[in-house]
Amino acid sequence: MEEQTKEEVIIKKESNLGIQDYLSIGYVFLLILGVFYQTIYYKFLGINILEYSSILDVLISPIAVLTGDLKLLIGVVMCVVFAFLYARFIPKYYVWLRKKEKYQSGKKKEKLEKTIKALKEGIKGLVVVMIALCIFGGFIGFGIGRGGKTRDKIQNGDFKLTHQLIFEDGETQNIKMLGKNSLYVFYITKDEKEVAIAPIDGNIKLIKNLKEE
Repeated sequence: MEEQTKEEVIIKKESNLGIQDYLSIGYVFLLILGVFYQTIYYKFLGINILEYSSILDVLISPIAVLTGDLKLLIGVVMCVVFAFLYARFIPKYYVWLRKKEKYQSGKKKEKLEKTIKALKEGIKGLVVVMIALCIFGGFIGFGIGRGGKTRDKIQNGDFKLTHQLIFEDGETQNIKMLGKNSLYVFYITKDEKEVAIAPIDGNIKLIKNLKEE
């Protein structure tokens, strides 16, 4: 019995994930979501972004997405805070129920005690699941919302020019920047409704922000 107990303890310790493991899993999760977000957003514009992305673009996609959209960054932070608060509130709520008279005896008490025990043992997993679900919903929701909104603005011609491209041959063009990675610039001009894709290397000399009128 003692040997089995020691073996079970060793297996349990080995199965526990450390901080480094959680960080690695979290990065892979964000990496997948970053790719999903960009794929969904550019799909609304008629672009298969993976055909125009390098390995580096894929690896930094979570950072590029979060820093490129302040609303999404705020939304993700709020999701994480909400998940922590919600996961912490649930056990306290059931502990509070324990004081109620109808939970002092019988099957209700037994069921409540099992629920409290399960929550205490699995609170870390609950927090992780809650955060994952909230962030997943945020990335996918913002990708669909931003992509659909941008597509509608292009179709209606309801957009402002945001940047100026200066090409290597000296030509300049005022554009509405739709996106950019290490290889290409995705944009639209005032007189066109088709998204243009311009390679950066050996083609574009400078990208300037236009001053708001």
